[in-house]
Amino acid sequence: ITFSNSAIQNFATPALQAIVGLKLTVAATALTGYLVFSAIGQLAGGFAISRQWADPERIIAGALSGSALLLFIAASGISGGTATLLLVMVAGLGTGVAGPSRDLLIKRATPAGATGRVYGMVYSGLDAGLAVSAPIFGWMMDHDLPRSIFIGAGAAMLISMLIGLRVGRFVKQQSA
Repeated sequence: ITFSNSAIQNFATPALQAIVGLKLTVAATALTGYLVFSAIGQLAGGFAISRQWADPERIIAGALSGSALLLFIAASGISGGTATLLLVMVAGLGTGVAGPSRDLLIKRATPAGATGRVYGMVYSGLDAGLAVSAPIFGWMMDHDLPRSIFIGAGAAMLISMLIGLRVGRFVKQQSA
């Protein structure tokens, strides 16, 4: 998820300028909107998981696949400037919704006495995602591949979704 977020945070503005011809000031609102929708999603995701509307991995799967779909559509540019901008913004909702379920799933998968090690590994992964994604997506922009920003971010969300489903299956096997 951090890999995806880094792509959006660092490259959505120039990618939107290149794909649909938005002015810099308009394209830059994509990041603000993405972050606002992500915060709203965090609240909604926390409520959803506390009400146990679904297993955490199912919430993660639905939220991230929805966001990935929005980013794939944005990458195509078929919806025009303003609509593409809105697609990127609303994609933040899914990453936000997935957050509380991701944290709960990590907690459930953590063996007794290993909380520090597990969270250290998870948060090291977050930093690694940030460190690795910027050069990759920067290279894509340098090589005039702005659509790949949204395609790559969406693909990373789908990979995160698959990991969440696998961890959920592991947790269920351990508790059975």
